Amino acid sequence: MKKTLQLFPIVDLKPFIGEGSLVALNVGPDAQLYAVIAHKTLDYRTNDPDKASFVITKPDEQQAYRVVAFCGGELTLDVHIAHERFNIHEVQPLPGGEFLLVCCRSHYKGPNDFDKNGRVYSSDGILLREILLGDGIQNVQATTGGLIWTSFFDEGILGNSGWNDPIGASGLVAWDSLGNNVYEFTPMDGLDSVWDCYALNVESDSSTWLYYYTDFPLVHLHNRRIESHWKMPISGSHAFAVSRGSVLFCGGYDDCNDYDRDDYHLFELGPSGHVQMTASICIIDEDGDQLSADRIIGRSNALHIERDGCVYCLNVKAAVNA
Repeated sequence: MKKTLQLFPIVDLKPFIGEGSLVALNVGPDAQLYAVIAHKTLDYRTNDPDKASFVITKPDEQQAYRVVAFCGGELTLDVHIAHERFNIHEVQPLPGGEFLLVCCRSHYKGPNDFDKNGRVYSSDGILLREILLGDGIQNVQATTGGLIWTSFFDEGILGNSGWNDPIGASGLVAWDSLGNNVYEFTPMDGLDSVWDCYALNVESDSSTWLYYYTDFPLVHLHNRRIESHWKMPISGSHAFAVSRGSVLFCGGYDDCNDYDRDDYHLFELGPSGHVQMTASICIIDEDGDQLSADRIIGRSNALHIERDGCVYCLNVKAAVNA
């Protein structure tokens, strides 16, 4: 079944971005939208046309960031950080008014010389502590209790940036808010190891979902134990939302191995690994044009879609009922 669903912006970030750059966008366990804006010129990659481009964890000049959060379209957090020495890619709230900024890359030079790429700040912009979260981070999502889930892409799993024994070798790691490792993913019979965790969805303090290469299973963890899994008939998606036995995926490869980021597919999850696709969905914007995404975040029961600084929200229930 083919459906069309129209969405309208819930937040316009352009007045906050101004002349800066949106470098991080995520959804917290409180369902609030969090964004990080860099005010200075970005220095995220080497830029020599005669050489390969590499990720830079620390720019030559410390960056100035603005961290904002929204609930129901209303601004709930507005913090300025004047001097941050890491490039930032992810953001999450932590208990006690703290928030976490993450550089998704970390260089290892020796046992006591590596990048502590988790940056924990107070609500008034003071750096409280630095924690190691590993190299090659794909997604970061925290719980209301302060558990920090990090998923990893292939370089973080197989090792790069000097990490011969990579932190993210399991593909999925959970940390407490002080940076102590409290969980690493171990597949059960019938599941392959994680070679690249394409998508993560921390639904609640007790419920976590992951979707990964090579076979692209959807795996549900309950209290950090594998409860169920499904072999999904979709490959290469980078975000999904879940609700009451339904899962909504964005993007993926078709039968011709072409990738379309703006395709949305709704599935029904049954017992014993049974999956049924129930609809393909075309998302249109407020003007009736197909909504083409710059970023898509899957958290709990909704996908948040960002385009040119405007953020739209697609709820699984709305997709089911469309």
